[in-house]
Amino acid sequence: MVPAGFSNINIMFRFEHPELLWLAVIPVALLLLYVVRLRLSDRDWQKWGSTPSNEKTLAGKSRKPRWLLAAWSSTLLLVIAAANPQWGFRSVAVEQKSADIYLVLDISNSMLAEDVAPSRLERARRIALDITEKFRSDRIGLILFAGNAYIQSPLTTDWHAIQLFLNAANPEQAGTQGTSIGKAIRLILKPRPGDETGQGAILVLTDGEDHDDDAPKAVADATEAGWTTYIIGVGTEAGATIPVNIDGQKDVKRDENGKPVKTALNKSLLTELAGNGNGQYYDAVAGNELIQALGTELAGLERNQLEKRSFNEHKSYFQWFLFPAIAVLIGLTIVNYKFDVV
Repeated sequence: MVPAGFSNINIMFRFEHPELLWLAVIPVALLLLYVVRLRLSDRDWQKWGSTPSNEKTLAGKSRKPRWLLAAWSSTLLLVIAAANPQWGFRSVAVEQKSADIYLVLDISNSMLAEDVAPSRLERARRIALDITEKFRSDRIGLILFAGNAYIQSPLTTDWHAIQLFLNAANPEQAGTQGTSIGKAIRLILKPRPGDETGQGAILVLTDGEDHDDDAPKAVADATEAGWTTYIIGVGTEAGATIPVNIDGQKDVKRDENGKPVKTALNKSLLTELAGNGNGQYYDAVAGNELIQALGTELAGLERNQLEKRSFNEHKSYFQWFLFPAIAVLIGLTIVNYKFDVV
């Protein structure tokens, strides 16, 4: 329990751990007990089960009261040191460094295919969530794309918000279908307030199907601007149909002739993009190995100063009480040793 006033930062003096001051009752009680004992007569001590000879033994040596007083004072000093008296303030500067990471997530209909469990989109989402968790001390941005692309979140240290956006991402948010990787990359290259570093990592999670022709050039431009592009391919080259819901009935997407449309991972394109981006291509089915490998890559990113904060904290003076207490205890040990030898 903090005494009233001691927790107010406007008060110059306080104890950091005032609850420990209750321990001071122990040395005070022992001192009072000793004083009372000295004042009691031999007859009174016999009522308490003691004897005059015992009392004489306790008080016979002149060093005994001094020894007890020293022990009492050292104990009291230790209690005060543990409570940590504080007064005054000092300014502390904290520098935060961060890398910039953009997650670029494909939310086109083809990402609903279930050739990787539970679906391409869900697998990509889980990977992105793992990356966000692993690098939550860095700035992370989120871009969603299909036929068009838009910034769902600019670079931010609020990784909780990024995870909320990831969990909500779905094809219904895409106004136009397709896979415009190039448009998504070029959004990153547009200068905007707060993105002054202009370098970092781009993580594209996509099946690469129905891509735009600008993707290789956009990735190359990002590389020239200082960004490293990593591609995570989601799906299989064998491919799968695309689930749809028509009037409450489950079906698959069909072409104009009524035949099921099959979507497949475009691994050759995605590998090319990773090469243009000075990054690596990863297969989403790699699971934990993917996260570990990608984590190693991203850990090597250059981290720039994000901000420098200054704040005031209380000055601690526990050492003023701790060192004297230790000195007294050392002195007691030496004195007792000398008397024991004599």
